[in-house]
Amino acid sequence: MGNLLILLMASIVFAESEGQALFESQCLRCHTEKSQKPVSLLKQKYKGKPQEVAELAKRCPWGKGLSDMEVELVSKWLAGLE
Repeated sequence: MGNLLILLMASIVFAESEGQALFESQCLRCHTEKSQKPVSLLKQKYKGKPQEVAELAKRCPWGKGLSDMEVELVSKWLAGLE
């Protein structure tokens, strides 16, 4: 049971860092803190709303190139769920 819990916790941490890494490589070019829609504003506005982030990402020029799994990882990270 203990090993399963450690594995589960490790997978959650990996998903979080993967979502953040994807955001930084794909989204940060337009969502820097000096932009009109900085990451800090997005994280505040979409906290707890990963589905809304996913819908926006699919319309975004850079988000259109992401797979569904990548959009989900970024959405959960930005929404603060992972």
